[in-house]
Amino acid sequence: MAVTLKTVAERAGVTPTVVSRVLHNKALSIRVSEATAERVRKAAKELNYRVNAAARGLRERQTMSIGVLHGHGFGRPKFDLGSRYFAQLMDGIVEGAFSHGYSVTLCPKLLGDDPTDALADGRFDGLVWYSTSPSDENHVLLEKTSLPLVIVHSTGEDYGGRFPTVICDNNQGIGLALDHLESLGHKHIGFGVVSEDSFGEGGLRCEAFISQMLLRGLSASSNDIIDVRWSGQGFEKYLEDGMRHSAFIAVNDGTAGRMIQSAQARKIHVPEELSIVGFDSTSFCNEFRPAITSIAQPLFKIGETAIDLLVKSIQQELMTDRHLVIPCGFDIRESTAAPP
Repeated sequence: MAVTLKTVAERAGVTPTVVSRVLHNKALSIRVSEATAERVRKAAKELNYRVNAAARGLRERQTMSIGVLHGHGFGRPKFDLGSRYFAQLMDGIVEGAFSHGYSVTLCPKLLGDDPTDALADGRFDGLVWYSTSPSDENHVLLEKTSLPLVIVHSTGEDYGGRFPTVICDNNQGIGLALDHLESLGHKHIGFGVVSEDSFGEGGLRCEAFISQMLLRGLSASSNDIIDVRWSGQGFEKYLEDGMRHSAFIAVNDGTAGRMIQSAQARKIHVPEELSIVGFDSTSFCNEFRPAITSIAQPLFKIGETAIDLLVKSIQQELMTDRHLVIPCGFDIRESTAAPP
């Protein structure tokens, strides 16, 4: 005979509602003491109680599955190539989802021509969106979804505050990099961007760089913002025209890697002649030579936190803060040194 909630309740001497509150985090208005909760868990263990996920899904109209939206206008995400950004973020998303009993699905249809395909077929209880590309297609996607959705790499001001958001503290992270470079003696510091990249958070980091430089009494203007380009040719041209800076902060680790390669191709030694700082600090930084000093964006924590917010939204729990900003760290490696 199958062990049910009622069976566990009888063994523990409580009501099925209390068992549901303890084992399934339901009936949130019911208060249960720790002693009672422990009695329920003990009874469930003794009876070898198991959740019938399929039956619960039908009963509650839940799939126990979360969709991760890639976004329109991007190539397929890579786990083991490039900066490892996506792998680290997904690691946190999967950790968070599994801890709440959810499975995770990437949405390949969103790589096609119709960004709404994966939102209306009943596969998911909620969605995580990790791309902040400002394309019209992506805005349509967000406007049409009626499912609970959390946006990663977005501020509470985006989309009228409609969706919960998680983002790193870009301003604080850039400040950590400037603190490090200043401590080494750098005063002429530039910022490397990639204009072809529509990643919205890049603009926030660029603004943070200028404001943080000015706060320190250091010169900063549009002339200090260098478009590296995906190919690295933009930074190569900057080097050909004459190096004006002793150090750079890059918008992400991939851009930092391109800048180092461009400098090395012109026999400019990093860090002896030019210091470079990345942003993300994934395992990619340790594979480079020199290993890249980088602002540590807490990607795992961001992914995990996004799931926590999403589950609260799915379960219609009250959220005291829907827009979370997580501090960055800083990892010193080999790509920074005192200016020549």
